[in-house]
Amino acid sequence: MNSPTLQAWIDKLHETSRQQSLLGLVTVLAPLGAILAVAAEIGRWWPFGLVVVPILALASAIGPDSHAAFLVIAVVAMHWVVTIDRVDTPWLPVASVCLLVYHAVNALTATFPTGGDVSTATIVEWLWRTMFAAGVTVAVWALVVLLDGRNAAGNGLLTALALAIVSAGAVVLRSGSIDESR
Repeated sequence: MNSPTLQAWIDKLHETSRQQSLLGLVTVLAPLGAILAVAAEIGRWWPFGLVVVPILALASAIGPDSHAAFLVIAVVAMHWVVTIDRVDTPWLPVASVCLLVYHAVNALTATFPTGGDVSTATIVEWLWRTMFAAGVTVAVWALVVLLDGRNAAGNGLLTALALAIVSAGAVVLRSGSIDESR
């Protein structure tokens, strides 16, 4: 006989819609992409991560409002920080965007019940917001790489100016997307 928790997970899997299954697949594959980005950077596999991260990601796909999602991000981020001490690697935005996609999809699936579907308009809106955040992530990484390569005096001022410009751009873009009729 299955434990009540295991039986609840099995029941939840049977009730899952096709859309939720596809989103769950993205939830499992996205953090695996981040682990693969780490492996590509350091040139070796992390067997523990290749086992634990997909298991935790599957748990968060089944229960998107659980603490498993936090653990996935924490394990991948900890592995990155411990094994790689570089900001100029192109694998950093790859891993970051994979974790962003994981977080966005997991957060989206937590907003609707098992067996339910999300409207296409909602998915498109989440996709645009995630793409915007991914673009900003890559832009900030490129800025960091550019400024990291410089050893000139005044980097603090340049960094503050660049951050102010990026923040102002984000505010302008965000203000254009707000629906005034709500």
